[in-house]
Amino acid sequence: MVKEHPLVSLKEAARALSVHEQTIRNWERRGIIRLVRLPGSRYRRVPVSEIVRLQARLWETEPSSREGVLLETPSGDASLAAQGQAMAENIQATLNSLELTVTLDELMHSLRGRLWSS
Repeated sequence: MVKEHPLVSLKEAARALSVHEQTIRNWERRGIIRLVRLPGSRYRRVPVSEIVRLQARLWETEPSSREGVLLETPSGDASLAAQGQAMAENIQATLNSLELTVTLDELMHSLRGRLWSS
């Protein structure tokens, strides 16, 4: 990202934030980020200050450790996050206890009348 320019393209902003360009557009619609329209054009640019603000928000922890970390609950209710975590652990335990009784080929044969590979 070039810091001399106060505005950058959506592509550069997406790269700096490690997201897809469409995510930037969605964030604009939801009011998460403010984009600037170029005069007399349909093109938008992202202020560098917005990128810096979102980087600070997205990376409250180190980028390498942020995978799977919920930064804040959507509703702000911590009890809902705890309830969701308990449900996820229950589902994982149930999945771990399941035993496979058929192979993929046998399942596909029963569903499609032929083997998966054919």
